[in-house]
Amino acid sequence: MPKKFEEILKEVENDLIEMAELCADQIENAVKAFIESDKELAKQVRKRDTAIDLMEMKIEEKCIKAIALYQPVSGDLRELMTAIKISSKLEKVGDNASKICRILLKSDVEGNRKNELLIVMKDYLITMLKNAMVAFRARDESLARDVYNMDKRLDDLYEQLYRSMISKIIENPKNLTLYTEIIFAGKYLERSGNIVASIGDRIVYMITGERIKEEEIEEELEELKREEKTNKPT
Repeated sequence: MPKKFEEILKEVENDLIEMAELCADQIENAVKAFIESDKELAKQVRKRDTAIDLMEMKIEEKCIKAIALYQPVSGDLRELMTAIKISSKLEKVGDNASKICRILLKSDVEGNRKNELLIVMKDYLITMLKNAMVAFRARDESLARDVYNMDKRLDDLYEQLYRSMISKIIENPKNLTLYTEIIFAGKYLERSGNIVASIGDRIVYMITGERIKEEEIEEELEELKREEKTNKPT
């Protein structure tokens, strides 16, 4: 491939890293605004979401132009297609951070929303996101698989948060709105975890040409076949 094509790939890689860093900042500030009832910070997070949207469009445009001009194949094509997918997924992570702020901005509940599980979820999600981009830059298949599997822990944390808030609602129903808002904020973090896990899956595809999800489906089908053979009447 021409040197110019390699330069475009590098530009796209740097753009994605910058976009992911902005998403991490948005997650951090969204949760901070939410738990501290800081509506001014929440408004700032909402405004910055536009920058993430614009970055997605810029990355997609660069990738499509590179495909049209240089007609890459195999690994180079997978890399560009993966970059488009990752930028789209990062845009959704940014949207979820903005939605956490929207909960606060629409709320009439005053005071501190601090919740330790929410903070743990936020920190864990940011770690997932940073690991995903390290895996992308280093072409580290093992780390990308780890990111995919990390999502299970975030799901567990959300379940803990959900059960905790339901217990609090039963104990103190007058704070129903507050506890419900915390549940929704946690849900947006959990959804972002699913998205970041799928970025890990896409990075594995970029490196190997195979999807983790396809491997899991194949394993499930093999398990079903083994069960059928075991349960088959003699």
